[in-house]
Amino acid sequence: MTKLEFMTFYNTVVRELGNRFTSKYPNFVFCDNASSLYEEYLNQKTMLRNLYGKVDEPNKALLDRHKVCACMLVAIIKVRLLSGNIDTDDGFSLSNASRINEQLAFLSTWELLKGFLVARNESVTNFTLPKTFHNVSFVDTFTRSLFYANQLNSLSTPLIANLFFLLEKYCESQSQNV
Repeated sequence: MTKLEFMTFYNTVVRELGNRFTSKYPNFVFCDNASSLYEEYLNQKTMLRNLYGKVDEPNKALLDRHKVCACMLVAIIKVRLLSGNIDTDDGFSLSNASRINEQLAFLSTWELLKGFLVARNESVTNFTLPKTFHNVSFVDTFTRSLFYANQLNSLSTPLIANLFFLLEKYCESQSQNV
């Protein structure tokens, strides 16, 4: 993802969703910080390229759409673009912490993945997320998992990329069943 592509994504998806969150939850503020987010995305991308041994290849910058989405998701979580109005740390507990940044991260990157699929004229037409049988929804279940993984410093970009791949395959199967 080039800086220009990133800025388009940031302005049309991340900023828009961030502003929607702050309208819905006025005790949060959107920290408009595209530069820090892009820098963290590049950090995540570099670490993933190193992990997969793509450092010395001619197309070293190229990662598939699932890995790009995973890098962006982790970057959004780490940069924490939405913050609450916390005046003091007295009485703050992890159980009261918000998962709003994980929600922003997943919803933004879900839009990014859908954009990749539409741009490539993939056969996916049904972008319904899987149903879950606990918690409220797939988004709720997934963002809870992201929140706890982040608290334990164990966000796994390769695992998240695989989950995006599985979500794509799920949507493909749902599109064929229509």
